[in-house]
Amino acid sequence: MVVGEPNDVRVKRAHGGWVVHVVEDGKLTVLRFSTQSPAENFADGQRARLGLASKPPI
Repeated sequence: MVVGEPNDVRVKRAHGGWVVHVVEDGKLTVLRFSTQSPAENFADGQRARLGLASKPPI
């Protein structure tokens, strides 16, 4: 990730669990969850905090 890159939050299935990627001011933070629901709930909260749309475009 690079400075100036737009903020973003993504949820992906990975290695039998779920991963949330949060990009804020060019800094990537990765959080791992064992189930989808907590990952989606966390991602929704991060999107709201960052002022992003509720779901990223496909």
